[in-house]
Amino acid sequence: MIFTTALVAALAPAAVDAVKTLFGGLSRKIGGLSVEDEIKLMEANTARLVGLAQLDNPYGTPTQWVVDLRASFRYVAAGICVVGGFASMVIAPAFAPIALEIASSAFGFIFGDRMNMALKGK
Repeated sequence: MIFTTALVAALAPAAVDAVKTLFGGLSRKIGGLSVEDEIKLMEANTARLVGLAQLDNPYGTPTQWVVDLRASFRYVAAGICVVGGFASMVIAPAFAPIALEIASSAFGFIFGDRMNMALKGK
């Protein structure tokens, strides 16, 4: 059971990316978007990303520890899940299966995400 959870968490980023790519291609073929429509959609997506970037702008230079914490938040949260899972397994052995699943899912997600980026060449 624990191995299944780790495997699913490791393969989830690649599976989500594959589904997005598959449905994107199918929707273009079925919907029959013209080149002009696709250009308009790309421009709208670019405008949306510009708007999100403006909302995320801190308007000033934040301190370096804030920048570092924002960049590493996913890894900090996964580390808390892994350490918390193992600690709860030691403190309350009755919850060992649940604790190991929490720890393995976070661990699998981090390494699955890294594997997906390495395979895509990013």
